[in-house]
Amino acid sequence: MSDYKKSFNRRALVVYFMALAFGIGCVMQVLYLAFWQRPLFSGDPEYCLDKTQPDWEKNPLARNPNCRCIVTMNDITPVRGDILDDQGNILASDFTVFDVVIDGRKLHIDTLRNKKWAIVSINDTLYATPDRKISRSDKEAVNKLITELADQLYYHFKNKFPYSKEYYRKKLAEAILEYKNVDILKSNLLSEKTLVTHEDTAFIRKLPLFQDRCKKKCIGFPGYFKRIYPYGELAKRIIGTVPPGARSGLELTFNDWLSGRNGAQKVLYIDGIRVPSEKFSNPQDGASVHTTLNLRMQNIVYEALMDKLYLMGAQWGCAVIMEVNTGEIKAIANLKRHANENGKVGYYEIFNHAFRQECEPGSTFKLASLLTYLEKVPDDTAKAYMLCGCDIAKYFAGDSKKFKTKCGVADAGLGSRHRRGKPIEIFQRSLNEGTGTMIFDAYNNNFQSYLKALDSIGITMPLETQLGTVGAPRIIRDAKSMRTFYITTWGGFNMAPIQTLTYFNGVANNGKMLCPKIVSCITQQDKVVEVYPTVVLKEQMTRKDVIDRAKKYLEAVVSGPYGTARTYKDSIPHFAGKTGTRDILVELSDGKWGYDPRRNSISFCGYFPVEKPKYTMIVYLYDVNGMSGSAVQLFYTIAKRITSLETTDLLQEIDKSGGMKNEIYMNLGR
Repeated sequence: MSDYKKSFNRRALVVYFMALAFGIGCVMQVLYLAFWQRPLFSGDPEYCLDKTQPDWEKNPLARNPNCRCIVTMNDITPVRGDILDDQGNILASDFTVFDVVIDGRKLHIDTLRNKKWAIVSINDTLYATPDRKISRSDKEAVNKLITELADQLYYHFKNKFPYSKEYYRKKLAEAILEYKNVDILKSNLLSEKTLVTHEDTAFIRKLPLFQDRCKKKCIGFPGYFKRIYPYGELAKRIIGTVPPGARSGLELTFNDWLSGRNGAQKVLYIDGIRVPSEKFSNPQDGASVHTTLNLRMQNIVYEALMDKLYLMGAQWGCAVIMEVNTGEIKAIANLKRHANENGKVGYYEIFNHAFRQECEPGSTFKLASLLTYLEKVPDDTAKAYMLCGCDIAKYFAGDSKKFKTKCGVADAGLGSRHRRGKPIEIFQRSLNEGTGTMIFDAYNNNFQSYLKALDSIGITMPLETQLGTVGAPRIIRDAKSMRTFYITTWGGFNMAPIQTLTYFNGVANNGKMLCPKIVSCITQQDKVVEVYPTVVLKEQMTRKDVIDRAKKYLEAVVSGPYGTARTYKDSIPHFAGKTGTRDILVELSDGKWGYDPRRNSISFCGYFPVEKPKYTMIVYLYDVNGMSGSAVQLFYTIAKRITSLETTDLLQEIDKSGGMKNEIYMNLGR
């Protein structure tokens, strides 16, 4: 046998024994891990400090510096449920947003050791596209690629992120030339604007160097869940927000449904190496909350209220629409004057004013007093009272000078107040002294009897709504002297606008008072798991004849010769309701608190159409210089647009079914 063959056999034998030894070593290591180290990798409490157990600090392993194994629990966050309107449009939902990261380490030059164990380059190519290859030695081409990418990123993200071209060029150079892992963009989870979305990642994946077909994939998009409100400010206060510890609105009251259930997985850290355990539970995604809100009606209310607030310069305003037969809230807008983070002053959804007792009701409360009066007086048409304060002054001997006992001949073109008038004229003209006289006459100056009548009707009860409890109106129960006069006519106490709307809706609903309803049902994976029925507060607020007569009073406010809203008597849709004006309580120049007649809260609450009431609505504007006529105008604008919207929908349905298209109505509701 030649020396060459002997040498080859010796080398082959060495390789064989080395491979055999390596194989035996691997088998021994597997056996060692499978049998001797099994308790360690299984999380055996004898060897592992289990931090998922209570009082784990008392475990002796917690004080052992040589403890190799620690067991922890990692939460698996579920997807938060959606909030939807009555047509299934998404009002709030979890969307995935991303960061943009370039891992320059994956672009490193491919190297190999030669026979002398020296490191040599075998591939310095940058694969911009499958067909475009750039050598790193070509500095001009590499810099051109970086500039091209920087320009593309800048122009795509310039309306989202405040970064310059130089920022992108510097970051790209750091990743491509220095082989570093670089964060290019990070989504701001507290902002609605500075986010990287699916559309953005799709754009980036089309750029040179980042395409999926490229040989080296260096681009990464770590994802996060971000709560998105597709329609911005529309019903934002009702929908609410979800920052930890600061939830509000439906996001707060229905959080248990929306948040779902966390999953969990045990994780072992053995010598600092993370080893996932097979013990885990899957998360349960949150359920969807279906509201009664209608997106198109919500948009009408929001825009009309916004226009009126800007026109009048009000401090804040709200508008709420309720469906008469169901109590469902179809639209609600709460806008307050505020300077945003950019210093721009405008009106934003900041507080839910409709559900807050921060204002006096004004003359809309005269309907409550009217109901108590009509209960006591079966034949109100036979009664007549002084329109001025001549009759009521006798009930307040010490304060009689505070009442107007004589009025000029030209009283807003309606004749002198120094005469008697029917109760329906007093209500139409919203006369404080006349209304007070009616109540004092009907209840024989017994204020507690009057309060009991309000209680029995249901006007003074608290409201348990799906957004929380609205406390009972803050009426001073032991009021005496002039306070009793204020309470029967327009104020002296605070009451949330939603409470006024609730009993007005009861009158429109023939005496059946319903609790405002905002959520209709809950669904989980398209299956209905919870249904919320309409809650009846009072099956019958008062006698049917009282409700029927009260409706005529409300209609007279608009259609009657003395009505404070008579300007709209011929308008379509026909509506009924009550105006309200109240001076607001402010700190005066002398440091005392008092009512400023130049600063008012104005409102109108009513229902439409009169012939068959479908919706009730309240509009409330705070801190304006004007009377309730502007609130009536806002009410009418919203009612007209909603009626036009529904008429358009009806015509479209007729057209779908083969009906004749009427070109006259084609632009209704725009």
